[in-house]
Amino acid sequence: MKINSNRFLKCLFFLALYCVGASGQVAYKGQLYINNERFQRKGDLLHVYMKVSYDNSAIGSGESLTFTPVLKTDSSVTHLTSVVINGFQKEKAEHRYARRHRRRSNVAVVVRENRSGKRSFIYDTTIPYKTWMENSSVYIESEECNCNGHRAHTYEDRILASIPFTQEPKETKETTDPSVKNETLLTWVQFLRPEVDAGNGFVKTGVISWYGDHKLVNLDEKKQNSSIYDVIFSDIKGALQYYGTTLTGVNVTGYGAPVGDYKKNETLAMGRALSLKRCLMSNHLTNKNSLEVSWVTEDWDSIATLISNSNMSLKEAALDIIKSVDVVNGRENVLENLNHGVPYEYMRHNIFPQVCRVTYKLTFNRQGMDAQTGRLMVKNNPATMSLNDFYTVAMSYNVGSREFNDIMDLAARLFPDNPEANIDAAAVALTRKDTKLARKYLLRWQTSPRAYNNMGILNLLEGNKDKAEVYLQMAQAAGVEQASTILKYMKSMK
Repeated sequence: MKINSNRFLKCLFFLALYCVGASGQVAYKGQLYINNERFQRKGDLLHVYMKVSYDNSAIGSGESLTFTPVLKTDSSVTHLTSVVINGFQKEKAEHRYARRHRRRSNVAVVVRENRSGKRSFIYDTTIPYKTWMENSSVYIESEECNCNGHRAHTYEDRILASIPFTQEPKETKETTDPSVKNETLLTWVQFLRPEVDAGNGFVKTGVISWYGDHKLVNLDEKKQNSSIYDVIFSDIKGALQYYGTTLTGVNVTGYGAPVGDYKKNETLAMGRALSLKRCLMSNHLTNKNSLEVSWVTEDWDSIATLISNSNMSLKEAALDIIKSVDVVNGRENVLENLNHGVPYEYMRHNIFPQVCRVTYKLTFNRQGMDAQTGRLMVKNNPATMSLNDFYTVAMSYNVGSREFNDIMDLAARLFPDNPEANIDAAAVALTRKDTKLARKYLLRWQTSPRAYNNMGILNLLEGNKDKAEVYLQMAQAAGVEQASTILKYMKSMK
């Protein structure tokens, strides 16, 4: 019996493709093949890795697909970082844009595989680990773009019934002074309470340029008001997500530049302020008693500052005119006549657009949470907690306990630029003799008096006793009681 060799080879080829797809998981109408999945827990972080392959025909040439892994249980869900998979033509356009603007935004780096028509990318991300994830399933959400006349659809496929965790790698710790016991370190390290704002109040401010990203200058008054409301409300919404936070005041100020008659501008400014206030009130931004809207008709103070910092010709002469000629006495006309209007033209094109803006000041009050509430929030929504909340919850446990240490570590990760959070996390690392991690936390703050005591302990554990003594003496001079105890210990060991 003769066998057509070409047909036989084609059968083998398609069988191989089928086996490749079958060996992994499939999503998006069976057109995405996912394999090499790895889920590795590293302390309080979860590392997620997978390879995603697909045929050229899976995504239209001028279209794109948003790929989002999701972890789910019956009661909890977490969406991981999304990436955009572009079709052939759209990918070329994206590459051109990236070269021109030197940036890419969550676009998968796709490579061609050796097999004709196959493409793939590596998905690699890290997220905060939560205990419920151990019982979660892994889904893939594939969202089509609403383009080329096609109506967008979102597909959801479960690729894993449970997460196959790999063993957490063991960290190798540096050799430390064996004579110092962990129990002793617990009494030596210094934990700092975060600074508390007076009255638990805080303020957020913002600026909306008339010529900026929102292009207010191109909108009619109603759309201008709506756009300003959207920006301010977004800031308010972000602040109110924190537990116990209430909005106590909104202050909005508009600023204009000299264009035409001052008296007319003044009348228009008053009407503009009232129109904006009505919009903010009708959208229930806040109650009317805590909302103030005002307008500066011509912001000459800012104009003068911008001129003084510019390279404008005859700027000193222009500044003298602004100081000596009153607005109602024709200041703008005098500037227009200076050097045949050359400086004024510079101001009109380069200074005045910067002046036209809306600024806002949002005042909030925040009530700190008690330890019991904080314990629940740590488990369910730690991102809405303040650093003081973390400290309150941590101190409700025994210092040095697993719960205490975990909360201090988490606080440092959520507040990476806060000195107290980093110094406290370093203290936890020192009690474990993890000098590598402690140095990482203390590196930015090693010259701060707040870190002197823990820097002294770090150097002592690393065997640098001379440097440790210097830090501890400075800490002792700053009134840190632990430093005196450690210095006595070091003297007894000599």
